[in-house]
Amino acid sequence: MVDGAGRLEGDDREIVTFHAPEEPGLARLEVTVTQGDVSVSAEAMITVTDSLLPEAKDKSAKEHGLPGYTFKRAPGELWRSRYDAGQNLIVINNGNRDFVYASRNRALKLRYICRLFAKEMVCRNFPGQPRDQLLERMIELSTYTEEHLR
Repeated sequence: MVDGAGRLEGDDREIVTFHAPEEPGLARLEVTVTQGDVSVSAEAMITVTDSLLPEAKDKSAKEHGLPGYTFKRAPGELWRSRYDAGQNLIVINNGNRDFVYASRNRALKLRYICRLFAKEMVCRNFPGQPRDQLLERMIELSTYTEEHLR
């Protein structure tokens, strides 16, 4: 923990649990991973609020970790991506005209997939939030993610 209140559990393992403090606030975490002579660091900001969203009723909401993604070719259909909760997988329509356009350049394709991933993650993690707040979260996530794309 770099800044803020809260407590980490299992900080010597692959999965770490953050225990929030009683009072709302911000906490800043830093992680460094080393393999051989390669070392990589990252920071995360955690917002602790005074209330939680109601729990989702389906069991897939309790799954942890980032979903994977796969492609489904559906040309002529308007959808760009969908979240498959049963498999914890983001399905990307690689027949959509936007995907086809983005595929002409590797960096553009990567940014496009990143935006779809951000859209699905925001919708999944903030159920019931107003549309304007979802869009703000998506912009936030896209900004942080694209900063680290190479």
